[in-house]
Parts: sequence; structure tokens; C-alpha cells
Amino acid sequence: MSPASLDLVYEVTDAQGTQYRWGPNEPAGRRLRNFGFRTKIGEGFSDASGQLARRIDLDYPDLELVNSFVATGADGSVAYEGRLSEMPRELAESHSIGVSFAGWMAHAKDRKFSEIYVDRDLGAWSGIPRTRRSVLLANNFNPTDGSVASDAANTAAVETTFTGAWVSPFMPLSEAWYDAGPGLTIGKVAYTVTRAGAETGAGAAPWFIGVVVAADQTPSVLSQSANHAGAANPSSFVFTPTINTGRWAYFENYYQSTPSGADGNAYTLYWTNVGVYGRHNVTLYTGEPGQPGGVLASETIKDIVGRWCPHLNTDGVQTTSYVIQHLTFKDRTYPYDAFLEINKYHQWHLGVWENQTLHFKPYDFSDYDWEIRTDDPGTTFSPQGPSTDNLFNGITVTYTDVLTGTVGRLTPDTNTELADTNPENPWNKHGIDHWDEIELSAPTMAAQALQIGRIALSDRNRPKAPGTITVKGYVRDRAGVDQPVWKVRAGDMIAVTNFPNDQPRLIVETDYNDETKEVSLSIDRPFALLDAYLDRLGTAMKAKGLS
Repeated sequence: MSPASLDLVYEVTDAQGTQYRWGPNEPAGRRLRNFGFRTKIGEGFSDASGQLARRIDLDYPDLELVNSFVATGADGSVAYEGRLSEMPRELAESHSIGVSFAGWMAHAKDRKFSEIYVDRDLGAWSGIPRTRRSVLLANNFNPTDGSVASDAANTAAVETTFTGAWVSPFMPLSEAWYDAGPGLTIGKVAYTVTRAGAETGAGAAPWFIGVVVAADQTPSVLSQSANHAGAANPSSFVFTPTINTGRWAYFENYYQSTPSGADGNAYTLYWTNVGVYGRHNVTLYTGEPGQPGGVLASETIKDIVGRWCPHLNTDGVQTTSYVIQHLTFKDRTYPYDAFLEINKYHQWHLGVWENQTLHFKPYDFSDYDWEIRTDDPGTTFSPQGPSTDNLFNGITVTYTDVLTGTVGRLTPDTNTELADTNPENPWNKHGIDHWDEIELSAPTMAAQALQIGRIALSDRNRPKAPGTITVKGYVRDRAGVDQPVWKVRAGDMIAVTNFPNDQPRLIVETDYNDETKEVSLSIDRPFALLDAYLDRLGTAMKAKGLS
């Protein structure tokens, strides 16, 4: 059976849905010359370009920015899919219009968004705003700011406290405030409240203990939880506000009667296991026992795509199981950057392929999709050879703890999960500790820092044989059938079958030239986006302290 034709045909679709065909058998102005495209891990279909022999002083309906573009082979397989991003024009010996395309992952960079999926950062809770303090003073309350503290069990907490005694007409009050940020509203607040010190025996009225979600800092529109003054000690709650305009939340502790309180006694509440959620519909799951619910990467990615990338579909997103217990995008963020942030916990394959489908799935390093022999005509292989540069037997993770605001460090000495004990590791054979170091830029939780370190070490020590492969014309698939080389993609696995015991190699990037019918493959190199995945920065950001 003769192999499939190497020729590609091209279809352009404008905003009205009108389709235009370019191809080798079309009139001269619709023959795309010098076409080439790339695929990359983290993007899928990346950039592409070509030239059309057309007059540069005319406009054309098939050459409008953002028009959809698909390159297809003779068997109907999609070689490339993107959108028109640029049209440089040139007049030399003849007229020529260049066309440049961006893969559909670019849609994840069209607009920014903000959302609070789960915020465990105690540093986000601050003292009483000035406008609120003025109102309290005018109503005979004596306000005290909340602060970050540790409870009796040495658990990080938000503390609201005041001391006795108080006299008429003044009433004591302590509050800690949370600001979701511009354009964001609060959907839930999870917390555990514990009375301490003189307040241990607090009962019902005139005490008030609870959380309030407010539309402003006065506040004029608010929703408050039930009074917990008579609740068991400690007690855990999840409060869902009835208003949908609540940007602020505050923990409140006050006494509505005067005079009262023993002189010098502290009346204290500790708020622990705190979690704030935006008004999203992502399901919450239990991660660490006793902690507020977190989210799954797969469901969060689908939520982001559905709300802010409507031209992508998520049919290629596979279900994850690791529960992310702190994930916020309070600063406006591109969906693409959010995908990278979420992928820290998995380092799965991420890319947009045909039908504008976002894929998020684990790599299969155990088998290969394509095979070559170094003696195949038109094939070259330039292996880099093994190196100690990216081989370690341990990893150290430095991070800022969202619960305490302090810098923590996880090492193989404190967490055995961060050690590679494989006796075949050359560093272990020679009895040398050779550890990698990563430092996370954004505050996180200890369990999440540990997960990132585990995943990073696993990728570092995956067997690799970096290098470059060039294949011309055809390449064999897993069944040994010749296929056009433009079918090879980043994220696929390839094997050199005339090498003894050769391991499948991960294709990190492809670069196809349609004029020469040749593809260049970058294999088994560190991911170009690894720094973005792991936040390799010199210093960690510190969580803001409370007033």
C-alpha cells in the first residue's frame, strides 16, 4: 500500500462562517507557499506562517485578522489549526502577502480574569477599615483590630480579642476583615471558632460571635451567620451569604451590654481552618482531614475555560484527584497563566489541538507513538548524551506558608517523599547527596509545597536522552505504517528502534517545513515552561501580616 500524500490543503473561515480554500491545485493567489508550523508542550499547535502571491494594495475577505485556519492532510487528519494573527506585506520583484497564525491556546491570553477558588491565606485578613471604625465609634463601640496569632494548640489563627472592664456607654468589639478585591464577591466562608480565656463560658445574648459578608465597608448591605455565642467550643461552620455583592467579610466578636467584664481579663476568639471561596460553582473536596474543602485541577480548568475562553472546549481534560487546598487569582490573570499555575501539581500534558480542544492529561512514558531508525533515508539523530545537569537524588522546596506568613523549607531529611532512593541513580551509587532547589514565589500550604516538590523530582529523574531528530517525508507509527511527518506532535513519544533497549523519548517541540517536507523534533529536553510551572525565583513573597 502506497503511503498517504504529503500535500496539505488549507481552509480559512471568516467571522460570518464563509469558508475559503487554499491549496496546491488552486489559482496562484490561493496557493500557500513556504508554509511551516510548530507544536509545543504547553501550547499544542503553536505558531505557523506562509506566503500568498497577491497584490498588497487590495483587501481580501479571506485575509481578515482572527479568521480561523486549518491545514488538513489527504486522509482528513488535521496538521495544524489556529487563527490569523498577522499579515506582513512585501513588494520586491513581485507582490507577496505574508500570513502568520497563532494556535488556539492564544485564546487563553485574550482577556484576564480574577477568581477566588479557595483562599487559605491568613495574611489576607486585616484590621478594621477606617470607614467602619468611624461608624463603630459613633455608635459607642470601642473597636479593636484582629490579628494573626496561635491558639492554645499552636495552630495559626485569626484572633479577635478585647479586655475588660468596660463602662457605659461604651461596648467592646473586635473584628478582622477580608477584602476579596475589585470585581470579586464572596460565595462561602469556612471557619472554626474557639473561645479562649475569659470568654470560655460565653453564652447567648448580649454576646455576638459570627461572620458577616458585606457589600461595602460601612456596611449598608450585609449577610451574617447565626450567633455562635452559645455554640459548642470549638465549632466549625461554612457560611453561605445571601447577598451576591459581598466583596468584604469580617469575623466579629462583641458584647452589647454595659457595664461588664472583669478588669484585666481578655475575651478572645480564635478563628482557625479559615477558607474563603468566590462565587464559582467548582465542587469542593476534602484534602487534609479537618481542613476546609479544596478544588481539583481538572474541574477548575474546565470552569476557567467555560467562563473566560468560550471558543475552546474541554473534551480533552482528564479528571484529576489531587485536592488543591489554596488557589486564588485575586490579581487579574490570563487563563493561560492560571493553567500553568494549576499544572504545578501534576505537570501533565497541556495543549490545544484540533477542534479547539484543550487537552490536559498525563504523559505515558511507557510506550511510543512513532519510531525511526538512524539508517532511515532522510533521518538524522543528534543525541546530546547523558548529563548530571538534570539528575538529582533529592529536592529542597522553600515556600511561604499561607497560614503563618513564615518561610518554610522541606528537604529529603524532613520529608522522605523528596528523596530518590533508587539504587540505580548514579548519585546513590556513589553515596553523594546531589539535591535540586526550588523556591515558590506565591504563598502556599506545606502539603501543596510537598506535592510540587514530589512532581518536580519525578520529572527531573525521568530517564531522558535529549537531542534532536530530523525526519523527512514519512515516519512510522506504532503499527509500523508510514505516515506523513507533519502528524508528529509535541507530547508524543518516539523510539529509535535500531538502538538496543531504547526507551521512548518525549517530543517537546516540533518544527515542520512544508517546502522540504521535513520535521525537526526536540526530544527529552527540560520543558520550556518548567520555570513557569515551578516558580524558580530568588526570593519568596511573604504573606501580608495583620494590623
